[in-house]
Amino acid sequence: MKLKRIIAAGMVSLLMIGTLAGCGGKDSASGGQQAGAEESGVVTLKWVTIGNGMPDNYDSWVEKVNAYTGEKIGVNIEMEVIPWGSWDDRRNIIISTNEPYDIIFGIGKNYVPDIALGAYCDITDMIDGNMAELNEMMPAKYWDAVKVDGRIYGVPTYKDNAISNYAIWDKELVEEYNLDLPSLVTVESLTGTFERLKADKNDYPVYVKNDGVYYIFDVYDQIGGGTQILGVRYDDKDARVCFTLEEPDIYSALETFHEWYEKGIINPDAATLTEARVYNMWRVAQGWESAAVTAWGPQMGKDVLVQKVGDTILSSETVRGSLNMVSVNSKYPEKCLQFLNLVNTDTRLRDMFYYGEEGVDFEYTEDGKAHKLNQDWEMPGYTQGTFFTVTQVDTDEFNQWEEIKVLNDQAVDSAVFGFTFDTSQIADKLSNCNEIWLRYRSEVMTGVQDPAVCVPQIKEELMKAGWQDIIDEAQRQVDEFMANKK
Repeated sequence: MKLKRIIAAGMVSLLMIGTLAGCGGKDSASGGQQAGAEESGVVTLKWVTIGNGMPDNYDSWVEKVNAYTGEKIGVNIEMEVIPWGSWDDRRNIIISTNEPYDIIFGIGKNYVPDIALGAYCDITDMIDGNMAELNEMMPAKYWDAVKVDGRIYGVPTYKDNAISNYAIWDKELVEEYNLDLPSLVTVESLTGTFERLKADKNDYPVYVKNDGVYYIFDVYDQIGGGTQILGVRYDDKDARVCFTLEEPDIYSALETFHEWYEKGIINPDAATLTEARVYNMWRVAQGWESAAVTAWGPQMGKDVLVQKVGDTILSSETVRGSLNMVSVNSKYPEKCLQFLNLVNTDTRLRDMFYYGEEGVDFEYTEDGKAHKLNQDWEMPGYTQGTFFTVTQVDTDEFNQWEEIKVLNDQAVDSAVFGFTFDTSQIADKLSNCNEIWLRYRSEVMTGVQDPAVCVPQIKEELMKAGWQDIIDEAQRQVDEFMANKK
């Protein structure tokens, strides 16, 4: 264990040396492929992102992308699209071994730890000069949400940056049972309806995989701690850092999940299931109302009705749900930002990434909309850039992007919006405590475990691993943040 810590400390030191030296290390991201491009005045950038893997028509698609971006800003792009199931392992290898890349997609749970490792370029002073159009479009508070110690290391994706949760119901069931959806927005209110559906349909009204009914934690700002069990409730003006499993709303939901599991409302294999099924009588997802007809219904092959659950919440965590970072070793950090600026603000390029290859994956209609020729483009749009410059698809009868903007504007700010927990002093304890939670999570969140038994057991293990020190340090920092905010 001691040897591992010495090696880890050495790796951090080496990476931090790169950070102190500024962006633009000696390693080129794309190796020998860059030589010819550089001679022609065009640089090649490697972008690592998540999706369904590399598109079948990648070569022809990227050729068209590069012809466009090469002429526009002198940049060619090389993509690595990592499949969802391989993402965590592959991403961790790239970061921990200092593997060459220029831009990498990420989310909040990795952002601060990776910055501590010295993995990312500090782009704060380069934004104005290289991302003027995106900077003008993006609300200033979203840049504030990604600051760490007052500096910016990631470009947030301007999309549905606030969390809006919706209960999604099979429309046939709603009409058959004359369900009053506004009265069925709390976990506890659903039990009677689910009991009827279970008895009548001989199916599981709540069909989940091993992460369970996880949306219940969305009302807690995780403050950059990276774990569901630590947070501040979004509407708590006192900003009390808490062990979420003991909070009345979460604990009551866990009791209900256990009741559902015992009554056969939840599928019995949920705790070990790694893939969700396509059909659901009911589920809750983050999105916007019109997604019922543009996404959720078509994906399920059924007409659905939706009901908003709770407030729309904006926090640093929700803004950090989609980020793109520049490697500290990229030779071309300014070009990286110019490229991300173009992806976000140039509609033609934005459509190339969002829909795929023109003439193969989509085509433009006479009235200027996008008609999909391929429903299975491998690169998910939320990872790339803003939604608000994407061409409207021809099957939409309304502009869903405007609906998202309204939700963003109406969002309730978290009580600790802009706060980031500096975990450096308790990093090992926090990692150990999160591992404890992850050992229990599947069975807790799918109702297998009785919270009356497991929550005290989890807490006992956490306290032995230094949980109180984590709570105390987080509260100290939050109190200081709130005092400075006044």
